[in-house]
Amino acid sequence: MDFPSGRLDLFMIDISEPRDNDLRVVVVVADDPGPFAPHDIGGGLIFEAREIKGGPASPVYEILWLDYVAYAVRNESFTTLGPGEEPKPDRLFTVAASPFLDYVAAATFATDDFPGPLTQWSLITQNHCLDVVSTEPPQVRRLERSEYPTSRLAIEHGLG
Repeated sequence: MDFPSGRLDLFMIDISEPRDNDLRVVVVVADDPGPFAPHDIGGGLIFEAREIKGGPASPVYEILWLDYVAYAVRNESFTTLGPGEEPKPDRLFTVAASPFLDYVAAATFATDDFPGPLTQWSLITQNHCLDVVSTEPPQVRRLERSEYPTSRLAIEHGLG
């Protein structure tokens, strides 16, 4: 798989179903941090921080799951780790057991027998957590500039 490893600052800038039951996600690697500037967090507390975002030269990746079983997107601010679960070193990884896999087992008739061995993939970005259950790993490729989405989020990251 051609997805960068390690703890990256990623932003999901597009999510769609290009064909029935195919899921396409586009992420930008936020490697163009802005300058440090003072930020007032209230109560007279001011600290120096910089905005994390992508820029025109930031790598952009497409992650495509063909024929997924289920997916869910959560606001990263409300996501918790399960019992005994620890943060992962990579931003795109597989999960062996989870409440989402339990939900899929209860809410669908998909099993390892049909349509085939199920795997949960998790993608963690700065603002979203995506969980996808599928029988095949996603196809990953780096996009060329001419392929960048024109979503509001892409434009906010200097890609439009």
